[in-house]
Amino acid sequence: MRKETKLIVTAFLAGKAASAARTKTNGTTLFLHDNPIAWHEKDGTIAMTLAGWPTPTTRERLNGLCELAIGKRPFGQEHHDQRFNGDYICADDIVSIYPVLMHR
Repeated sequence: MRKETKLIVTAFLAGKAASAARTKTNGTTLFLHDNPIAWHEKDGTIAMTLAGWPTPTTRERLNGLCELAIGKRPFGQEHHDQRFNGDYICADDIVSIYPVLMHR
């Protein structure tokens, strides 16, 4: 996991603001290049999206979030198709996780 990802995702999971070169959080929303890619829902889930940008960097940030929150990296790409837990997703779909592990 990249240092920038770990710093910002850790703050996001703790509900604190932080920023780095390309990624930032206000504690409730995680942004990459000013695009919201994850946010806390009222029911305790975390909603995530590639925000229309299915890039390696977007997947890395979201996988870093999932790694710290649930212990796995579910975002991937296969034959140019975006995947979440192996299932096809569109680049603007919203998927959710319920964090079972807190940041380390």
